[in-house]
Amino acid sequence: MDKQGGRWARWRRPALVAAPIAALIVALAALALWPEPKARPPRPVAQVDPTPPPPLAVTKPKPEKKPKRPPRPEKRRPKRELRVKIDRNAASPVAVSVPSVGISAPVVPLKLKSNGKLEVPTDFSKAGWRQGGPEPGERGAAMITGHVDSKSGPAAFYRLREVGSGADIRVRRKDGSTVAFVAERSERVPKDSFPTKRVYGKTRLPTLRLVTCGGSFDSAAGHYRDNVIVYATRKPS
Repeated sequence: MDKQGGRWARWRRPALVAAPIAALIVALAALALWPEPKARPPRPVAQVDPTPPPPLAVTKPKPEKKPKRPPRPEKRRPKRELRVKIDRNAASPVAVSVPSVGISAPVVPLKLKSNGKLEVPTDFSKAGWRQGGPEPGERGAAMITGHVDSKSGPAAFYRLREVGSGADIRVRRKDGSTVAFVAERSERVPKDSFPTKRVYGKTRLPTLRLVTCGGSFDSAAGHYRDNVIVYATRKPS
């Protein structure tokens, strides 16, 4: 038993060694016969355009508009200073007119009554100048008065109440000269509150006051209750 067993043992050992070798050989042969994997085609290389790209359009900023210079002021000649002429020993007035309202009347001299009141023209178509005061055009306030109406109709200063600020007033004098005034304002006041100082007061420049009656008519007394007064100053020359 031992011998036989020993002989089998010697015979099986080489067989055990040869088997793995044979398997290795078979495997190598199989690998040799295994078909090679097909090579993948190379990927196409992206073609590069040799022409350089166009330059980027750069928008230049618009130059800022310079503010326009203001126009140079025109050299103007200095205006001649207008002055109000003051006459000395002016001739007496003979006529007065206010073209804007159609007044045109001869002027006669008037004196003060014994009671201090001024006379009135006896002719309703004429105006009267206070002879004791300055002549129109001299320094001070010259005064010319006239009736507003009569029983027969409108009188010399009927439209005096219509004279507005800025109206031209012209006084013709005995020597043929004419002096021009411009109306500044007008007012209507009660006769019993007559503004004596405003009408007859001294003024630095040549001034003129035109006076007539106005307001409601007092039939019992036979005259109007108010006075209409126009204040004017000599025009510059």
